[in-house]
Amino acid sequence: MKKVDLVIIGGGPAGLTSGIYASRAGLKTIIIEKGAPGGKLNNTHQIDNYPGLEGKHGYELSMSFTEQAKKFGSELITGEVSSVSNLESKDKKEVTLKNGDKFLTKTIIISTGMTPKKLDIPGYNKYFGKGVSVCVVCDGAFYRGKDIAIIGGGNSATEESLFAANIVNKIYIINNFPTFKAEETTLEKLKELKNVELITNTDIVSINGDEKSINSISVVDKKTNEKKEINVSGVFSYIGWNPASKFLEDTKLLEDDGFLIVNEKGETKIPGVFASGDILDVPFKQVTTAVSGGTISALSAKEYILKE
Repeated sequence: MKKVDLVIIGGGPAGLTSGIYASRAGLKTIIIEKGAPGGKLNNTHQIDNYPGLEGKHGYELSMSFTEQAKKFGSELITGEVSSVSNLESKDKKEVTLKNGDKFLTKTIIISTGMTPKKLDIPGYNKYFGKGVSVCVVCDGAFYRGKDIAIIGGGNSATEESLFAANIVNKIYIINNFPTFKAEETTLEKLKELKNVELITNTDIVSINGDEKSINSISVVDKKTNEKKEINVSGVFSYIGWNPASKFLEDTKLLEDDGFLIVNEKGETKIPGVFASGDILDVPFKQVTTAVSGGTISALSAKEYILKE
């Protein structure tokens, strides 16, 4: 069983920032990430609101964060955490991975973020991976020259539509609200594109296909109750997120909605256990807020250890 000063669970912007600050502060630090370091950044085509780095591709920013954390001494481990235990201990908190590996640590920072919500409609699960996706950046190239539907009305849906517009033949953006909640600058860019159709106040009710692939979606206008089919080869859903906190269900950390709350030092209800990023129950979830929270959590973890 490996002993360290700090275990960071989650390798997105918050977790990687914590790794940078913690390792620079002299803490023996490991970052556990089940996927590619960077989290949702890797699925973001372009970031225009990160100070000083306008127009940066998401994967470029995540690579920069990752290399910086490793440079200062953080060890990155690929794996999925199955449980945390003995959290009340001052310096022997336990983190267990699904493969059986265990770590003893003085402090923990939880930065696992969120996972995409799924549409509860016929055809969604059936065609997931065969026409249904939650990542245009990952899978958009499979639909070059074809028609697709993007479901959602927030920044994720509209920003990824801009990326897809350069690849596909046509995009139908289906929003079940009367108006879009996305940034106005992004919406204006979409409205200028001839191959993008914005559809509001409309529900998608089924995804249809021939068992092997998608050929259409069925939608209904919420105001007129008019139903129609739209021929598409792919469907990308951006309808919200769930907290990635299932491994914490046996602890006292979670709120009723599965998110975490922290104090001004990023500390949870349990001393020595901190959290940052999109796993927090906060109104704004941005790369900048994640980075800020990661910084605070790491410096607070260092302070906690010095008080031993």
